[in-house]
Amino acid sequence: MNFKGILYFPRITNEYESLEGQVKLYYNQVFVADNIKEVIPEYLLMLKGVMDCPELPLNVSRSYLQNSGYVSKISAHITKKVADKLNSMFNNDREAFEAIWRDLKTFVEYGCMRDRKFYDRVKGSILFEKCGEGFTTIDEYLEKAKEKHENKIYYATDAIAQSRYISMYKNEGIDVLLLDRVIDTQFINTVEMANEGVKFARVDAETPDVLKADGDKTELPAVAEVFKKAAGEHTSVQFDRFRDSGMPAVLNVSEESRRMQDMMRLYKMEGMDNLYPLESTLVLNTASGLIQKINTLCESGKNDLAEKIARHIFALSTMTQRPFTAEELSAFMEESYDILSMLA
Repeated sequence: MNFKGILYFPRITNEYESLEGQVKLYYNQVFVADNIKEVIPEYLLMLKGVMDCPELPLNVSRSYLQNSGYVSKISAHITKKVADKLNSMFNNDREAFEAIWRDLKTFVEYGCMRDRKFYDRVKGSILFEKCGEGFTTIDEYLEKAKEKHENKIYYATDAIAQSRYISMYKNEGIDVLLLDRVIDTQFINTVEMANEGVKFARVDAETPDVLKADGDKTELPAVAEVFKKAAGEHTSVQFDRFRDSGMPAVLNVSEESRRMQDMMRLYKMEGMDNLYPLESTLVLNTASGLIQKINTLCESGKNDLAEKIARHIFALSTMTQRPFTAEELSAFMEESYDILSMLA
């Protein structure tokens, strides 16, 4: 094969900007066409650059491109060169590679989702950002996780909204990955399919055993009743005992349920929420002094105050999952002022 060219990854300044590339094809420095997917694999058309292929006929037809063995070899070679370059950067200067990874990751993840062979070539060089602590590969993460949570990978999608959850995991020595772009949560499906037994779970999808403490997990019926009233019929209530006594409750949404909702939003399947409602569970921490205080209020007949505090705790837990509606925000602020007035 006789061809040469330059391809590069353009920097993304906005997650939702157009990613249409501009790969120009030349024949002996004579311009032929833009973005010919038979020559450049479709998932690499987001790249930019030029290719000069002197062995291609000047007047190429679509049928020729689709049936030419030479063209298919060019396409395969370009894919290999891109993968080799990524691997070379990772292996030879990882620090520099990490510095530009956020500019590369969208292209690489999209390519892996479209072509399993491309994923197999670059999988060892794919980085995942840890919340505030640099980067890691899947193999590095799984190796570290063997003792505490084998084959389970925990992630967050919003480092601010989920910061309390993240700190609970960090306190137990568990790394949390940051998947904060739309494509990230789609890409993890590809990783799971390629790595049998490996599962991703958002930090608020479950409460792993490593975060739980030994001790009394006895259910408190009166407390359960006021929280069921605060949470509504679509949220179940259960009790557990956390190592972190400062967190009175967490609202967990199952990973499968959340992914179904994400898929419906991605494919604009509005109106089907009733068919696949979110499966949420409010987990009350029996190690929390606040939960014990609510139990005392219930036992002493101060149900109104107990319900007010329960509604406030549930609202705080909801904030980690989604934004408030206008009505919810208004009610939350009014409730907050009422509680503050009791302290004055």
